[in-house]
Amino acid sequence: MIKFFRKIRHRLLAENRVSRYLLYALGEIVLVVIGILIALEINNWNENQKLLQQEKATIASLKLEFEKNLASLNGDIAALESVLSSCNTLLANTGPDYEDGTLQDVDSLVSMTSRMSVWDPSLYTLGNIKNSGKLSSLSNEELKILLIEWETFYANLLDWGDFYVDRGSTYFDFLLHNSLNRNLFSGVPFQLSPSKFDRSNEELLRNPEFENYITNRMFINGFMLGYYEEAKERITAIIEQCETYEDGR
Repeated sequence: MIKFFRKIRHRLLAENRVSRYLLYALGEIVLVVIGILIALEINNWNENQKLLQQEKATIASLKLEFEKNLASLNGDIAALESVLSSCNTLLANTGPDYEDGTLQDVDSLVSMTSRMSVWDPSLYTLGNIKNSGKLSSLSNEELKILLIEWETFYANLLDWGDFYVDRGSTYFDFLLHNSLNRNLFSGVPFQLSPSKFDRSNEELLRNPEFENYITNRMFINGFMLGYYEEAKERITAIIEQCETYEDGR
C-alpha cells in the first residue's frame, strides 16, 4: 500500500502537477491522521472494556461479601434479641419478695444474659477496593457514597463494640463471684452436672445489685441491637446498589 501511494506521488511530480501533488499529499496526511484516531479509539474502547470487566468482577465480589456479612449479622441480631428477652423475663421477677420456684429455668435465663454477640464481618473486598484506589472510580455514584458512609459507621460500631465487650466482662465477673456458675453452664454442650452446694441462682432475683446489672444489660444490648439493625439497613442498601449495577450492565 505504501509503495502504491509512493508511485502516485512520483508520477504526479514527474508530470509537474505540483498542485495536484500537494492536494494528494494533504489527503494522504488526513488519511493517516484518521487511521491514527481510529486506532486510538479502538485502543480506548479495549481499555474501557477491560476496566468494565474489572469493575463487574469487583462489584460481584463486593455483593457476595456483603451478602455473607448480612447472613452472619442476622444471626447476631437474633442472639441479641434472645439476650434481651431473657433480661426482660428476669426483671419481671426480681424483688425482695421473690419466692423460689416462681420462675422456671432461672439458670438458663441467667446464662443467656451473660452471652455477648460480637459481629465480625469480612472487609477483605472493601479493603482492596479502597487500598487500590478503585473506590473513587466506581461508576455507580450511589454505591460509592454508601461505601464511604459505611467506613465511618463501621468505625463507630467498633468503638461501641469495645465498650460492649468491656461491660459484658464486668457482668461476667459479677456472676463469677455471686452465682453458682456450674449450674449456669450445666448440660449441653458443657456436660456439667449441677452443683452440690445447698443454694440456688434464684437468690440472685432478690439481689438489688443483680437487678442493676440486668438493667444495664438491657441498655447495653439494646443499644448494640440498634447499631446492628442500622448496619443491616446499610448493608441491604449496598447489596441493592450492587444489583442495580448488575442489572444496568
